[in-house]
Amino acid sequence: MRKLLVVALVAVVVTLGAVPAYAALSESLSSEAPTSVDGTSATAVFDVGDRHIREVRYVDRSTLIYTFTLVNDGRLPLRVEGLEPLPRKPTLLTYKKLEDDHGAAEFTIGAGDRELVHLSMLMSACERLSARAGSFATEVRLRISRLSVIDKVVTVQLPEELHTGSAREAYCPRSTSKSRPPG
Repeated sequence: MRKLLVVALVAVVVTLGAVPAYAALSESLSSEAPTSVDGTSATAVFDVGDRHIREVRYVDRSTLIYTFTLVNDGRLPLRVEGLEPLPRKPTLLTYKKLEDDHGAAEFTIGAGDRELVHLSMLMSACERLSARAGSFATEVRLRISRLSVIDKVVTVQLPEELHTGSAREAYCPRSTSKSRPPG
């Protein structure tokens, strides 16, 4: 009976300790403005209903750098270890890397802290879309670790929906009459 009581007591202590620990580890990573864009000659920001959209001009085979702030909403520091593939990739924007403001691909964000980051994307594949089609980038998936042992992948919504439209034929040099769908 005494052994059973000790086992039950240990189970309660572990459970009570695990719940706050799990809560601390599962708190979210989020993003916020201000934002900026480099790598294109034109950009505009506007609202459509409750959506906040940043429109950027497509430049074939150019690198677009989208800058925003990552916020560690948790009670423990976390380490960003890199990008993970998205379940649905934007057609015109291929994610290449995410770096902090010092150019590091792996970096730590303290509990409750913010870090300015730069998301590099290759603008390509305009020859696969009609000239009026567009593509949205709305999130990043990041591989993170907490306490150097707990690895997980989190999805972070971008502070704006990043949109670019497929270039007209003159600005999409690899397009042919057969590479683009009608429209």
